[in-house]
Amino acid sequence: MRELVRRLLLPRIIGLAVLFWAAALWGQSAVVSITPSTATMLVGESRPFRLVDQNGRTLRNVSWTISDPDGLQVENGDELVVTAKQTGEFRISGRSGNGTAEATVKVIEGTSLPNGATKWTSPSHEGCKPLEVKPAPPSDRGIDIYVLTQCPDGKYLEAYTAEGIQVGRQKVSGGSAPASKAAPSAPAAHANLNPVVAERLNQNSTSICDLVSLGMDQHKIHDLLQQHKLSFSGDSPQSREWLVEESGTQCKLWFDDRSLLTKKRKILTSE
Repeated sequence: MRELVRRLLLPRIIGLAVLFWAAALWGQSAVVSITPSTATMLVGESRPFRLVDQNGRTLRNVSWTISDPDGLQVENGDELVVTAKQTGEFRISGRSGNGTAEATVKVIEGTSLPNGATKWTSPSHEGCKPLEVKPAPPSDRGIDIYVLTQCPDGKYLEAYTAEGIQVGRQKVSGGSAPASKAAPSAPAAHANLNPVVAERLNQNSTSICDLVSLGMDQHKIHDLLQQHKLSFSGDSPQSREWLVEESGTQCKLWFDDRSLLTKKRKILTSE
């Protein structure tokens, strides 16, 4: 009798176990975000966006969609470059094998953002709260600020460029802490971990595209290329369009008739 019961129940038990295991795996989908997650732009302005994983790494083979092609002109790639064509609010969606995320773009008229306007916001992770924002030490890595956040499983240090691109996210301590006790420890986390963690975060931000900003003078960019021993293809140093070949990336730069940078695009290539 016991043998008969075992033969009848064992396949069902195994089947249920497999079902629960599959359900658990399904629920453990990777977290992805578009960075920046929101942005305010002026008509005619261009801005890059990336789809990143929970560690801030740029994902590849990304499919992008936008809510209104008449409002935003896009150049597709692993990094999406958006140019604002008209005022309004628009949605950007990015999909990869790791998951899907959305970002919001608000486009306004004018020559500069009004006082108090939010230029961009960073992706948010469930249960995480920002503790501290600090400017990054001067370097050639393109990182503009560090953000220390408290999450349920510990503290994380995030690195961003001036355009709101997240180039790294590193866990710096484990365990949760009460909000009243978390803030005082934030400066210590920066002081103790910056040299090691910052370097690990920096490794995803080595392109010349991360070092230059829109409106930068062409001659300054030319000097920066020489410092990094990088060359570019173009008719001349005064050409309106440059293509810079780097290790694992290409950086395309566009200039206006005043020799100011109006658009840039980072293209990931096979290494």
